[in-house]
Amino acid sequence: MCSGREHAGDAGTLPQPSYCTLAMFHQPSDARGAAPAIGYISKDGHHFTCQNPVVTQHAYHVIFVADRSSSMSSKDKKPLPNTPASGRISAYSDNRFGAVLSSLYGFWSARAAAVGSGASAARRDAYSVILFNSRVVPVIENDFTSDPDQLLDAILPYEAVGGTDFTAAITSAASVMKRNWSTERSPVIIFLSDGECQIADQTMQDLCRTSVRLGKAVSFHAVSFGRDSQNALNYLFLDRLNVSWSSLRRMVEVAREAQSNAPGDPLTPAAVIINSSYSNAEDTVQLAETFLGIAESLRKPRGSLMQLDNRRT
Repeated sequence: MCSGREHAGDAGTLPQPSYCTLAMFHQPSDARGAAPAIGYISKDGHHFTCQNPVVTQHAYHVIFVADRSSSMSSKDKKPLPNTPASGRISAYSDNRFGAVLSSLYGFWSARAAAVGSGASAARRDAYSVILFNSRVVPVIENDFTSDPDQLLDAILPYEAVGGTDFTAAITSAASVMKRNWSTERSPVIIFLSDGECQIADQTMQDLCRTSVRLGKAVSFHAVSFGRDSQNALNYLFLDRLNVSWSSLRRMVEVAREAQSNAPGDPLTPAAVIINSSYSNAEDTVQLAETFLGIAESLRKPRGSLMQLDNRRT
């Protein structure tokens, strides 16, 4: 059966499933071939006469902004093992930065699996990747065609070195978002760092206002990676005193406020809006789960992205 949600029933209607039209036990059709005159070929080789559910999914411009400062060269966290890309990543960055590359690869692979392959299931999301330390390097910009391995290959040569500048990173993300704006895609920024850096509210407000002015509020996700337990206790103490200790948290607060105050966009149904979030990933597994959670929230926008904050565990 076709997996499209439009075939599922609800409280007022009965399910209307769409079945494969080919003979039972047929050989898989080639999803990479020409699209059929009616319907589509699924990634596992079935023919359905309904519309490909991938075409009806909302599209996003996902901008990854990843810290590659010297602290990311720490070997206390390493790439996720036993994945198709583990060996390649470890050969270049067997450290925290490599763990981030593992999570990026997992995100892209999850999105690719959701879309499938072939002309009838072309990726509609655009990907950009910005790496930062004390300087900013836009490695990938508005990419529609590269597969997960090609995206990873573009980032592998970079290493973790230097200082940290959140302001330059956010300013660059705003420029990439504005330069590649499309009314067909909602902007999503995933910002990752293993540290803290002062950044003025004005910088985040400028990003959010630019996005709203162009037509859609940006969905901003800050991910804090690899804090040790002692730092976590210090941050927890300050948090209980209602001190705004985390610049990452404050960046999310600004984005959430902008989202809540943004006027409605007739091209973006409320059901596909992904609320901004803060997540704390203390190890490689939690980081991978965080990125997969964000990927899943884009695939199933009717649900909301949960705040994955593990500081109190």
